[in-house]
Amino acid sequence: MDSKPKIGVFLMTGGWFREVGLQPSASNLSGDIEQVASSILKELSKFAECSFSGIVYSEESAKNAAKKAKSIEPDALLVAPLIWSEDIIIKTILKEFGSEPIIFCNFMPYKRFKDFMYFDDMLKGCGIVGSLQMSGFLKKEGYKFQPVVGYYKNQAIYNEIRQHLNAISVKKDLKNLKCGVLPFRCDQMTVTYVDEFNLHKLYGIEIKYLELSELKNIAQSFTKDEISRFKAGLIDRGFVIEVDNKNLEEGIKYALALEKIIKKSGLKALAMNDVIEEMHNCFGLRPCLVNPALSEYGVSISMEADIAAVTAMHVLSQFTGDETFYTEILCADLKNNSFIMGHAGYYGYKNCDPGYPVKIVSDPEYKTTDRFSGACMYYKYKPGPVTIVNSIYDGTRLRWTVVEGTSLEGPPLLEGDPHAHFSLDKPLEVFFKEIMKIGVSQHWIVVNGHIADDLEILCQWNDILLIRIKNT
Repeated sequence: MDSKPKIGVFLMTGGWFREVGLQPSASNLSGDIEQVASSILKELSKFAECSFSGIVYSEESAKNAAKKAKSIEPDALLVAPLIWSEDIIIKTILKEFGSEPIIFCNFMPYKRFKDFMYFDDMLKGCGIVGSLQMSGFLKKEGYKFQPVVGYYKNQAIYNEIRQHLNAISVKKDLKNLKCGVLPFRCDQMTVTYVDEFNLHKLYGIEIKYLELSELKNIAQSFTKDEISRFKAGLIDRGFVIEVDNKNLEEGIKYALALEKIIKKSGLKALAMNDVIEEMHNCFGLRPCLVNPALSEYGVSISMEADIAAVTAMHVLSQFTGDETFYTEILCADLKNNSFIMGHAGYYGYKNCDPGYPVKIVSDPEYKTTDRFSGACMYYKYKPGPVTIVNSIYDGTRLRWTVVEGTSLEGPPLLEGDPHAHFSLDKPLEVFFKEIMKIGVSQHWIVVNGHIADDLEILCQWNDILLIRIKNT
């Protein structure tokens, strides 16, 4: 996120404790609760713009705090009973708001009990009573909330809150996503079909269909100087060029044309149907030479018109800040419990293995049948922990199947296509049976790191069904 998200912070205690004399203003309990609240706010302010009006303990203080928070137009509300609190307090707060997402926290004040707990010590820790009580209220009233629980001094609880805010930010971004399709769906692979009306209803995604002839006309409009500058940029990045000048320049034309049509159309995702005769007859090649400007612009591109996959690529890129890697599982090595993941088509280059060169090669699938041999990226994915995500439209919404594993070290293992060498601890036969029973597609998105826990948070806020496959 470029700027801090805005949150209304409501840390609550029950007014009843004050009424019956259990929490006089000068008591140690009041001082301890104030110290906990101050510590929480300090941590939250490191990554969020907070509206906080002090500890809320009455209808009046709740209403005043809510009105102040509403004035900043918060992205989310963070609500936490520090000790038990009456429902009227949270009800009063929420009456001032609409459908803002609620991060519902239980900040626990103890790592472990003292040898003997005095009554005030117990009261200091009784926020769990309020949290359980209010969770039932929030659920019955239909509020959109997610719980976060942990020790208030533990950095992990704040990291989790930050990921919730990140996921909420992605949800807002997704409502503005415009996804291009060039030029129409892929009839060879019906698993890639989506209901674009329901995608718009659920997520806000707008589909825009692009014409082959328009892209071709743009491609043929570039000057020799523009083509030469682009070529110089490829050389400056250290790419090893293994195609002749004629085919490289034709590839450059379409790389530039993709940039122009994507920006003109306001796209952040493009699902390209690259396996149809119409495209190859029109262009004489598959347009898949990388345009670094598109990587910087933050565009995700899938092949075979896979809208669900490219949506996942966009969402994952926004959530992690990393470029994603589009693949399909190509073939398996049962002895070493690994498989090759790769695909022909358009690729960025940010995930390349730094130990081996990035090459520009002829299109491995169409070099002998198209008018041009093509110009495609070729490299192996960098080694390290990764998470792979399959994304399909299941007839009602997006569904992700997720598993963590490892991108293995070593030299390139496959001719022609960008690829990763992936392994997991679970026997492959078991893994493939599991995912085939679920009903997936062949396309899997690779993202850096073991982030399945974070993806659960992301999917909860974005109405995406997540199925997590255990690695062992």
